Amino acid sequence: MTNHYTCDQLDGFPWIVSTATLRPEDLLPKFWAAAETCAVLLDRPQLLNPGTLNSLTKLVGEDSSESDWDDNEASETLQDLFNALNDAAPSAFSFGSQEGDGACFGFWLDADWLEALEHCGWAADSDPAALADVIRELEQDGIDCDNFSDAYCGEAEGYNEEAAGSDYAAQLAEAIGAWDGKASWPASCIDWDAAWRELEIGDGYRLHRISGETWAVFRSV
Repeated sequence: MTNHYTCDQLDGFPWIVSTATLRPEDLLPKFWAAAETCAVLLDRPQLLNPGTLNSLTKLVGEDSSESDWDDNEASETLQDLFNALNDAAPSAFSFGSQEGDGACFGFWLDADWLEALEHCGWAADSDPAALADVIRELEQDGIDCDNFSDAYCGEAEGYNEEAAGSDYAAQLAEAIGAWDGKASWPASCIDWDAAWRELEIGDGYRLHRISGETWAVFRSV
């Protein structure tokens, strides 16, 4: 299932769920809390099935006791939680332990997307919420990890999308030799906003904000 969260939801997403422990009695309540958060964000109260909830209540609920603990049931319940959290992961992310730290559990960018972003020089280790939002927008534009490098055209600068589009239109014109990059007449009279709109409408160019005034440029492939 593909999960596309909103920006507000991504800000409240439980990216890191547990650290520095592999004890089931520690992991179960942390995984449970993360699953409940995801269920609320996704509006999927059925994310955890009744059997899993019953086991959690018995094993680590407020009224549980040492006599209620069962190693096999704890292991099975932990796997159920693991699967549920993986099902709730934002698109292009998966739930598991961090590479190099088996006791750090959370949501990590998939290897294929990591490779695609690094191929184009993006900071794939940046804020996961920002990455998830960019990937959501890209996928809505038909761009995935397989066609990412073919669709990527470079970067543009601008305080808003219109300014960034104008900047890229000027960059492209210079790159193909349509003008020399100097703001002299008649180049200074060119409507770069209109030039960008033609690229956008006619050739399927799109902008996606990376950070601040930096935008990534993609073309439909």
